Amino acid sequence: MEYLDAFLSSYGYWVFFAVGFAEFVGVPIVSVPVLIGGGAMVATGTLGFGGVVVSVAAGGWLADLGWYSIGRQKGAWLIDVACGLSSNPMACVLTVKNRLSRIGTPYIVLAKMLPGAGNLIAVAAGLAGYRTLPFILADAASLILWAMIFTGTGWILSDQVRPAIAWAMTYNRAVVVVLMLIVLAAAWRLWKVRFHQQAHRRMGPVALA
Repeated sequence: MEYLDAFLSSYGYWVFFAVGFAEFVGVPIVSVPVLIGGGAMVATGTLGFGGVVVSVAAGGWLADLGWYSIGRQKGAWLIDVACGLSSNPMACVLTVKNRLSRIGTPYIVLAKMLPGAGNLIAVAAGLAGYRTLPFILADAASLILWAMIFTGTGWILSDQVRPAIAWAMTYNRAVVVVLMLIVLAAAWRLWKVRFHQQAHRRMGPVALA
């Protein structure tokens, strides 16, 4: 734990920036436990609460800006790929796009807390032609809220979380479990891309407007 505390003291905010970026660019990682662990480190004074929240939110915001820009190209291929990013196998960017059209900005603000919407809202906003400045502001608010909730949870439950971190640092089998989860998550997302490709072929051409 001493090594981990020293490492995070030096590079912790960059680590959380990378976690936020990876989560929302589509890399199959498990970001919520990392945020909860970050909250536990905040409780010890190793990291600052605001620093963790801003770092992970900034990484996610950068990834979302990329997806939003790609979404504005309105490529049909994008729908299959983006649908594979969702944690919900039946969620699709078109569903999120339709909800965004009905609900508007409040849906963007809450998207990171809604199953199946967090990874899709940026590309859906691009496909929907949602205005850039309102999207940027609402998405930033959503990411900050998401980061605050899970980092705050780790802070509050730090007495329970830190022993789990110590266990993971002690036993090599924990590393094996994490790697297996990453491989399974990647395979799951690739399967979902194929699933949506086949579904969209059966439905015929998809209207993007």
